[in-house]
Amino acid sequence: MGLFSKKKNGDEKLEEITPELKAKLDEYAERGNRFEEEEQYEEALQAWEEGLALIPEPQQYYSETIWFLAAIGDVYFQKGMYPQAHKCFDKARGNLSGGGYGNPFIMLRLGECCLEIGDEKNAAEYLLRAYMMEGKEIFEPDEDGEDDGQKYFDFLRTHVEHIE
Repeated sequence: MGLFSKKKNGDEKLEEITPELKAKLDEYAERGNRFEEEEQYEEALQAWEEGLALIPEPQQYYSETIWFLAAIGDVYFQKGMYPQAHKCFDKARGNLSGGGYGNPFIMLRLGECCLEIGDEKNAAEYLLRAYMMEGKEIFEPDEDGEDDGQKYFDFLRTHVEHIE
C-alpha cells in the first residue's frame, strides 16, 4: 500500500491518511517543532508547509490539516503578522473534520487575530468560545511568561457581561 488509499465521503472519494503518510506528517511536525524551539521560525514554517502539502486535497476534510495550520498561524501571530495568522486559524476553524471549532487554542488565536485586525465582533465571539472551553486560564501567560493574554481578556470582559 502506498501513501494514499481511497475513502468514500458522500459522492466524493477522498484519499485516506495511511500509516506511512501519518509517519511522514509526524516527521515534518516534529522537525517544525524543533526549529521553533530553536527560534528558527522560517525553517519551522517551511517544515510545516511541506508537511501540509503532503495532505491530499481537499485538505479541509482532514484533521491533520488543523495541526499544521495552527502551528503555522501561531508563528505568524508571534511575529505580529496578524492577517496571515488569521487566514491560517480561520481555515483551521472551518475544517470539515469538526476539530477546529472545538479547539480552544484555535478559538483563542482566532479571536486575538480578529481583534488585532479590527474585527471586534468576531474577536468577542471567538474569545468567548475559548473562555467557555478553558476558563480564564487560557488567557494567562505561557510557561515562558510571554503571551499578553490579559489584553484579550480585558477586551472580552468589556464586551461580554458576567465575565470575571
